[in-house]
Amino acid sequence: MQRNGSEKNYLKTECVVLGGGLAGCAAALELADAGKNVDLFVKGRIARDSNSYYIAGGLAAVATQEGKPISGDSFGSHFRETIQAGKHLNDVRVVRSCVERFYPDVVQWLVEKGVRFDRARGTRAYDLHREGGHSTNRIFHVRDTTGISIMSVLVQKVLSHPHIRVHEEYVAIDLITKNKLKRTRGLDACLGVYLYDVKSDRVLTVACHGVFVATGGLGKVFLYTTNPEVATGDGFAMCYRAGLPLANMEFVQFHPSVFYDETAHDEGERRFLLTEALRGAGAILKLRAGDTEDFVLRHHPLGSNATRDVVTRAQDIEMRRHGLKHLWLDCRSIGQRRLKRDFKSSYEFCKSHGYDMAKQPIPIIYAAHYSNGGVLAGPSGETAMRGCYVIGETAYSGLHGATRLASNSASECVLYGRLAALHFLRSRLADHEVLGIPLWNVGEATSLRDKTTVSYYWDTVRRTMSGLCGVSRNEERLAAAKEVLMAIRKNIHEFYWHYRVSRDFLEARNIADVAGIIIESALMRKESRACHFREDYRVKNDRHYRRLTLVRRSRPIALIRVDEPSHGKLS
Repeated sequence: MQRNGSEKNYLKTECVVLGGGLAGCAAALELADAGKNVDLFVKGRIARDSNSYYIAGGLAAVATQEGKPISGDSFGSHFRETIQAGKHLNDVRVVRSCVERFYPDVVQWLVEKGVRFDRARGTRAYDLHREGGHSTNRIFHVRDTTGISIMSVLVQKVLSHPHIRVHEEYVAIDLITKNKLKRTRGLDACLGVYLYDVKSDRVLTVACHGVFVATGGLGKVFLYTTNPEVATGDGFAMCYRAGLPLANMEFVQFHPSVFYDETAHDEGERRFLLTEALRGAGAILKLRAGDTEDFVLRHHPLGSNATRDVVTRAQDIEMRRHGLKHLWLDCRSIGQRRLKRDFKSSYEFCKSHGYDMAKQPIPIIYAAHYSNGGVLAGPSGETAMRGCYVIGETAYSGLHGATRLASNSASECVLYGRLAALHFLRSRLADHEVLGIPLWNVGEATSLRDKTTVSYYWDTVRRTMSGLCGVSRNEERLAAAKEVLMAIRKNIHEFYWHYRVSRDFLEARNIADVAGIIIESALMRKESRACHFREDYRVKNDRHYRRLTLVRRSRPIALIRVDEPSHGKLS
C-alpha cells in the first residue's frame, strides 16, 4: 500500500544519481570522492540492468603520450569522422573538447580505477579495434565484453564507497521543481525527486541539492531493441514534464547486427547484439546465406563498414524490397582463431544457438539501439534548471549530432559523468538549504485492478512506433502515429490522476510521452539526414535543416541554430 505522511517515505540527502550505468557510476564516484553523500537509485539491479553492461564494442579515444597522439592516429581525424557521422549537426566545440579528453579523462581514469583494457600480445601497447565510420583502430576494449568488465570494476567501487548508498528497484516518477511548488516563473531549480519503491509499493520523496539524471536509453519505445527491459525513456519523459527542452529526438539509431532468433516466444524481447567490431574486422552483410555479395555496397562505397545509419537504411530498403524477415552476417573471413579470441562472447552465444561463426553466416536483424537526441545540456551536463544535471544517453550534449560515431557514447558517458559532478562541486549548490518539499500525495487515487489496459498501452505504443516511425518514415505514417499517440497520452493522463502508480503504468506513461516527442520531431524535420530517413523528403537540406529540433512542453516545436550558444541555458 502507498502510504503518506510517514518519515520513512522521506529522505534528505546531498546528491541523487538516477541510473547505475557508466554515467551514473562516474558521477557518483566523483561526488563521493569529494566527500559528498550520494544516494544512487536504479530501476532494476545495479550494473546488469543498464545499457552500459551490454557494451560489446568499447570506448573510442585517440591514445596519447604526453598529450600528443600516438600510433598514427590524430585528434583531427577523430574530430572529422565524428562530424561526418553526425552530418554536421554536432557542436564543433564539444566534439573538439571530447576527442582531446577521451583518453586522459576517460581511458586513463578507468585504468586507474582498475579496468584492464586488452593489450597486444607480447607488448604493452593497447590492442585497439576499428569500427564503422572510423578510419583507424581507436576502440579500447576488453575482448567483446567491454561493458561487463568496466561495470564490474565501477560497481565494486560504488558499493564499497562509504559516501554512496545504492537503492535498487526504484522508478523515478517526476522531478520536484521550485516553479511548480511555488507557482512561479523564471529560472527554475530542482529541489528533489519522487521515486516509486517497487518492493514496498510506496512513493519516496527525496529532497537534495543536486539531481543527476543518468537513466539511459529509450529502446523499449520500439518493438525491437538491443536495450534491456529498463530502457523506457524515463529521464527523457521526466525532464520533458518538468519543462526542460529536448533536442533532436527524431534521430534514433538502429543497430545493424542483432541476432535474429526465430524461436523466440516474444518477438519484442531483447536480442543479442553482435558487436560492430565484427564488421570492422571484415564481416559483411548478405541478403541470403548463400550470397557472396556485400549488399550494402549497392548503397554506399564503404559497404558493411559504413556508419550505422547507412547500413540500417540499406537493410530496411532491401528487406522490404525482397520481403525478408531477416538478413545474414558473414564473419568467416575473420577466421576461427581470432573469432574465439577477440569475439569470444559473440562466438559462444551463436554456437549455443546452433551457428558456428567461423563456418556459416549468422541470422541478424536491425533493432532500436541508441537515442542521439536528448535533454538539452550544457558543456558540463548542466541544464536550464538549477541543480539538475543530465548525462549519458539521456542528454544531448552536442557530441553526436544526427548520429553518433561508433563507441563515442561510452566515452561520453564517463567524461560527462565526471564533468557534471565537478560542475556541481564548483557551483556550491550544496550551500543552499532545501526546505518545504511536500510528501507524495495519493489523494483519492485507488489501486488499479485491471492491468489489461496498461498492457494495451504498452503494446500499442511500441507497435505504432516500429510500424509507423521506424527506420523509414513519411508524412502519412507519422500523422497516423501522432493521432494514435495523442489519444493514448490523453487516456494515460486521466489514469494518472485516478489510480495509484505502479512500475508498469509509470513506464507506459514514459514511453507514450517519449514516442510523442519523437513523432513531433520527425514531422518537423522534412529532410533525410543520418538515421532520420523521410521517404517523401529523401535528400539532406542544409539550407533549412542544419539546425536542431527543439521540443518543450506547452511550447511550439522549434528549430535552433547548431551553434546556438549556452545550450543548457535556453529559455
